[in-house]
Amino acid sequence: MFIDSHCHIFTHRIVENVEAKPSMLAELKLNTRGALERLPPKALQESAEANDVDLCVLLPTAAPNKVRSENNRFIRMAEQFPRLRTLATLHPAMPRLSDEIQRMFDLGIAGFKFSSFSQRFDPASPETKTMLDKIERLRSSGHLPPIVVFDTFVRADLYFGASPDHLATPAKLAAIAHRHEGINVIAAHMGGLLADFDDLRRFLVPAPNLYLDTANAAHTLEEAQFVELLRVHGSANVLFGTDWPWFLHGSERLKINALLETAGYDQAQQTAVFGGNAARLFAF
Repeated sequence: MFIDSHCHIFTHRIVENVEAKPSMLAELKLNTRGALERLPPKALQESAEANDVDLCVLLPTAAPNKVRSENNRFIRMAEQFPRLRTLATLHPAMPRLSDEIQRMFDLGIAGFKFSSFSQRFDPASPETKTMLDKIERLRSSGHLPPIVVFDTFVRADLYFGASPDHLATPAKLAAIAHRHEGINVIAAHMGGLLADFDDLRRFLVPAPNLYLDTANAAHTLEEAQFVELLRVHGSANVLFGTDWPWFLHGSERLKINALLETAGYDQAQQTAVFGGNAARLFAF
């Protein structure tokens, strides 16, 4: 099974806002050409079909007062397109937090995506700890552990005016994984998009419940750095992701496959990264 674990359905406004930041585009090497045409979920479905991608995982986020409606919107998308699946989102400041967590679990949603810098909350705050405690507690026994995905763009304070306290840094993510052993934590972008590589080495030590996804990271890390992370964390804890609509399935698959081979991953290990790990984690 081939699974893209990191996809977005952005608005036109988000893409235009990103395109207005040329220095950020240069650093992240984002492929904005044709991005507006890739925004509809139908475009993602068609790309999946054309590139033999079995499933694409959508990652919504929202402000506290829009969490429920955004979750509903993404669930409807996934119901309309057979190759799309979705996680949900939450916010530590939202009303009736426990009710929304339970509602998502009852609907078969495996976990939650957070972009703390844009949602404006501190991943290390007591409120976030309470939210994660509730996720861990409300997941009924007999089910697989719940999943949380954190965006890790550590320069969002520079490019988007985010509070530095709201960044999901390698240190904060490591603390979350250590504190919440009953949750599988996915640190997007190989643990830290544009993070200092020494911080990735120092804080993101391998753990059974800590996973990295490849989205965008092959364009920002040096090849040797990416390969080192692959070797340190191992094939069972890495997930393939494109960061759609910024990167495309065909070219990204080739790029990541070359890096996996450089890291010495055999065919079974490559298969795990390209879909087996995601199928197991998300229970697809």
